[in-house]
Amino acid sequence: MKALQIAWKDTRTRMRDWKALAGLLGAPLIISALLGLAFGNLDFGGTDPALTGIQLIVVNEDAGQFGQTYADVLATDQLSELFELREMQDLSAARAEIENGDARGVIHIPSDFSESLLPSESNPEGGQNTVQLYLDPSANISPFIIQSVVDQITASSNTILLAAGVSVDQALIYSSTLGPALAGLEPAITAELSEDNFDFGSQRLSLTKTEVGQPGEELDVYAYFVPGMAVFFLMFSMFDGSRSILLEESRGTLPRLMTSPTPLSQIILGKMLGTFLTGLLQFTVLVIASTIIFGVSWGSSIPGLIIIVVLTVFAASGLGAALTVFAQTETQASVIATTVALVFGALGGSFFPIQNLTGIVDTISRFTLNRWAMQGLTKLSLESAALGDVLTEASILGTIGIITFSLALLGFQRRFVK
Repeated sequence: MKALQIAWKDTRTRMRDWKALAGLLGAPLIISALLGLAFGNLDFGGTDPALTGIQLIVVNEDAGQFGQTYADVLATDQLSELFELREMQDLSAARAEIENGDARGVIHIPSDFSESLLPSESNPEGGQNTVQLYLDPSANISPFIIQSVVDQITASSNTILLAAGVSVDQALIYSSTLGPALAGLEPAITAELSEDNFDFGSQRLSLTKTEVGQPGEELDVYAYFVPGMAVFFLMFSMFDGSRSILLEESRGTLPRLMTSPTPLSQIILGKMLGTFLTGLLQFTVLVIASTIIFGVSWGSSIPGLIIIVVLTVFAASGLGAALTVFAQTETQASVIATTVALVFGALGGSFFPIQNLTGIVDTISRFTLNRWAMQGLTKLSLESAALGDVLTEASILGTIGIITFSLALLGFQRRFVK
C-alpha cells in the first residue's frame, strides 16, 4: 500500500533529524524534572498542604492559672509542629514583630485575667475579661488557624466557668429543702473555687484516635507532570508534521509527487500516517525514558496504556492536520498551531491539576483533547486504573481522531485538486 510506504519514508526522515528529535524527547523530560522539583509538595487531591511553624507570640501579663492555660495548650505536643511559639513581655514589641513579618499573630492576656474571672467574696458569680488577639492582615491561612485555636481555648474556659456557676445556682435552689446545714453552701463553694484549688488542667474526658485502613502512598508528582509534558509536546510534534505538507507544497515536492501514478488520497493519507507514526514513537520513548529516569509507574494495565497512548497520538495528529488545512501559508499554520497547543495545554491540565476548574473554564476544558488524554493517563499512572476505567477517555479521543482525520483528508484533497 503506497500510503504506508510514504508514511514510513517520512518517519525515517524525521528520525534522522537528531536536533529536532533531541528537542522533542529531551524537552519534556527536562521540564518535567524542573516542575517536579519546584512543585514536589503539590496536592492533587483538592486539599491544602499541611502548615507548620506558624510564628505565634504570647504576651501573658496574668499571674494566674487561666492566663497560663493559653500558653500551656499552645505548647502541647499536638500543636508543637503547627505553631512556633514565643513568649514576650512587651506588647508593643510583640505587635512590631507582626509588622516586620516575623510573626503571624500575638495573644495578649491582661494582668488581672484570672482574678477577674474567678468568684470572690465581693463578686460571687465571677466577672468578665477579654483576651486580645492581633493577626497579620497580609497572611491568608494562618490567621484563621490561630483564631480557631484561641477560640477553642476560650470556649473551653467559658464552659468550665459556666458549669461551676450552674452547679452553685442549682445547689442553692434546693439548699433550704435539704436542710439548714446547706445554707452555707455558697461561701463554701466560692472558697473552693479559689485560684489555688481550681485545677484547670485536670482531664475529665479523653479522646482516643484510631486510624482505620492503610496509609496512602506518597504522591509521585512525576507521574502527573511527565504525562502532561508528553501530551503538550506531542501537540507541537503533530502540528509540525502536518505543516510539512505545506512546506513540500511551497517547495514543489508535493506537486511532483502528485504527478506520479499514486492516487492523491494515498499521498495525503501517507503524509498523515507518517505524522502519526512519528508521534507514536515519540510517546513510546518518553514512556520508557520516564520509567527509567524518574521511576514513573504507568499503572498495571498495559492494554489500557497502549490504547490511551495510541488514541492520544491519533487525535493529536488528526487535529494538527485539520488545523493545517485552514492555513494559507506555513507561517500562518505555525501561528495557529502554537496558539492552539498553548491554550489546550493550559486548559487541558498539562501544567496543573484541573480538578478545581469550575464554570465556563471547566466547560471549555472538556473540548480539549489534552484533558481527556491527561485524565486517562493519570488514572493509569496515579490510580492504577484498569482498562475498563479509561474506556470513556479512549472513546472521546478516538472520536476526536476520526472526525479530525476525516476533515483533514477531505480538506487536503479539495485543496490540491485544481
